[in-house]
Amino acid sequence: MMSIALGRSIDYNMSFNGFEKFGPSTFKPMEITERIYDGCDCYSWRSVFAFWPVKTVRGKYVWFRKIYKRKFWVVWGAGFHMEPVVEYGDLFDIIKDE
Repeated sequence: MMSIALGRSIDYNMSFNGFEKFGPSTFKPMEITERIYDGCDCYSWRSVFAFWPVKTVRGKYVWFRKIYKRKFWVVWGAGFHMEPVVEYGDLFDIIKDE
């Protein structure tokens, strides 16, 4: 049974389900090998208001209050595939991150 990770690329879903270019491999998602915070279309933490539930860095869902978000790029696998990622967090997440 093939499971699909929504919001991810075709390469990520193929690797997640064990399909590689030269046959099946282990059934696990690709590992994040690098996080790029200073690239094109990246921004640091900025204040936003969450009208609907969003998942924070610590895994809690928060909504209808002021939170912070940032955008950065992650490199999956062997360094050939990049995707933008948006993270949400509260003030404690920002202090812990800095």
